[in-house]
Amino acid sequence: MSASRSRLLPSKHYTMTEDSDPLDLLCAYFNVVKATLDPASEIPSSLDMRVRRDAHIPSHVLAVFDIPENEWGSSYQPLLVPIRVDMFTRDFRTNIIPPSPPGSTFPVPYCVQHTLGQFVTLPVIPVLVPHAPSIPLLLLFGLGLETRSHLLCCHLLPPEVIGEFPAPPTMANLMATICSDDQLREHSKFNQGLWKNILSLGPRDSKFIELVQTAWNVTVEARRIRKRNQAANIPSLPK
Repeated sequence: MSASRSRLLPSKHYTMTEDSDPLDLLCAYFNVVKATLDPASEIPSSLDMRVRRDAHIPSHVLAVFDIPENEWGSSYQPLLVPIRVDMFTRDFRTNIIPPSPPGSTFPVPYCVQHTLGQFVTLPVIPVLVPHAPSIPLLLLFGLGLETRSHLLCCHLLPPEVIGEFPAPPTMANLMATICSDDQLREHSKFNQGLWKNILSLGPRDSKFIELVQTAWNVTVEARRIRKRNQAANIPSLPK
């Protein structure tokens, strides 16, 4: 197996853990507490985020959504994703963060009287993307903050399918056999959305792109096999 392939191969853990949520991991890496907006509220120009530790603080917050603002329902909430502009400019080809005025500095945490801990005021950048739920995963790996390939794989494919990597035909056949129709639809929706985000934002990490493209191709082929089997009345494994 080549060195590039071995770097992409999950080590030995194919299951998710309680610390596997990409947005939680992003907030932890940038030392801020995850925040949310009230449903259907307007996106503010800045946001005060609670600081976990005064180190490696983000420069901005992305308010990420995949539905135009004029189509938001009463319960819609954009994702609030911390980011550092220097890292994003280094690792992505598409520029989504406006340049700061000359002489600007990174935000500095501050204390609030009668309140425990520190806060930092961050500019909020609204970003319309093809698929909002997969943006934290894209940034987590696209910025090089996370390198556990099994964590990426477990967001894209069932664990049994990951175990057949890197053999796309075997992976697709197994996925078509073990997944329910709903599971196939969910994997297809997420993997297609992540792939569209990659095409839109242009991460530079070719190995990351290769792995996601493999997962997307496997998912497409699995759905094609499922449709062919259903037409021939070949059942999937019972649940």
